[in-house]
Amino acid sequence: MYVQFSFALLSAGLLIDSLAGFLGILARSLKGIEILTQVGYTIYFLAQVLAYGILVYAYVSQTRALSTTSVSLSLVSLSGFAALQASQAPVMPLPLLEYHPISEIVLLFLIFYITFQTGINYSATKDRNALLVFLGFLLLALSHLSFTLTPLGPLLFVLGHVLQLLGFVSLLTMLLRVTRAK
Repeated sequence: MYVQFSFALLSAGLLIDSLAGFLGILARSLKGIEILTQVGYTIYFLAQVLAYGILVYAYVSQTRALSTTSVSLSLVSLSGFAALQASQAPVMPLPLLEYHPISEIVLLFLIFYITFQTGINYSATKDRNALLVFLGFLLLALSHLSFTLTPLGPLLFVLGHVLQLLGFVSLLTMLLRVTRAK
């Protein structure tokens, strides 16, 4: 149930971001408002945080107690976020891009924990479907890393979207394999 709900949130967020982006591009060509793309990305970001948070909750509640690994990952993510807040380096806004490095770092920490847990699951089961899930979340994590590094070059933005697409294709492949087996 957690997985279904989190992927429903992710897909709804992606759909809203896509529609808002399309309308934002249309509004730019019509000299209209440009805030649509920012609103779309904000909704998409919140949907991702909620979806990844649900998956993290599912993994943590599955163990029934916080392990030392999850406690250390929480401390690392909190200290990384605190260091980011303490830094005075300004983040330059990119034209036509709403992906902000700080929001992507938050998502990166959440997806990194999920990737770590799916990696543990794959190493325990050695199942091909578990490998596809691990690969999917690893590619999603790498896409968020690319989005974080986008200020270094616009090619990283494109790479992030390609990695995101490949991650979702990997998860879709696993889903098709599971449904075909039933």
